[in-house]
Amino acid sequence: MEWPPEQDWEDLLGQQVQIRKDGHLIRIGYVEDVTQTGDALWLENHGIDPRKLFTKADGYTATSLTAGLQNQT
Repeated sequence: MEWPPEQDWEDLLGQQVQIRKDGHLIRIGYVEDVTQTGDALWLENHGIDPRKLFTKADGYTATSLTAGLQNQT
């Protein structure tokens, strides 16, 4: 079983997430939009980082950081 477990990307809308590929951290940001099929998401722009599309087909994974913070309160 992989860790962290794969999340449904549709559930990540509006949350802060970390994007990883091949075990490497690519970016942290807030999910601005998710496709209806849940196989792609956009992170909103932040500072010099532009709005960016990430897809499962390209090997990216997304894990919520917001949910973990909510569970601690």
